[in-house]
Amino acid sequence: MDFLKIALLALLCAVGIVLVRQLKSEFAVPLTVGASVVLLLMICDALYDVVYTLYNFADRANVDGEAIGCVIKVVGIGYLAEFSNNICVDANCKSVGDKVLLAAKVAILFCALPIVEKLFETIVGLVV
Repeated sequence: MDFLKIALLALLCAVGIVLVRQLKSEFAVPLTVGASVVLLLMICDALYDVVYTLYNFADRANVDGEAIGCVIKVVGIGYLAEFSNNICVDANCKSVGDKVLLAAKVAILFCALPIVEKLFETIVGLVV
């Protein structure tokens, strides 16, 4: 991942958004969302390598693929929730952003349930 490209594009977008906000404030939010999506897509290319490496580590360590998948989903939900919340806050919709964060917490809970269930079964198996 070429972080310098991402950082320079982000700075350019920020300057452009500030200028547009002064001239035509109604265009600032769509421009912010567009810039954020472009930056996110640039980052997603590098994320594929990270996910692939995590699965390779799990294979070598004989860790269940479901556990690694759960961790990746939880991290993804967290990043996506933060991204969405920040866009909502930028659009002066903090209350909507708060609901996104609440929904993310519930989604993370549902993702973790199978792992918690296996942990519970293991504990019960050790006790009984």
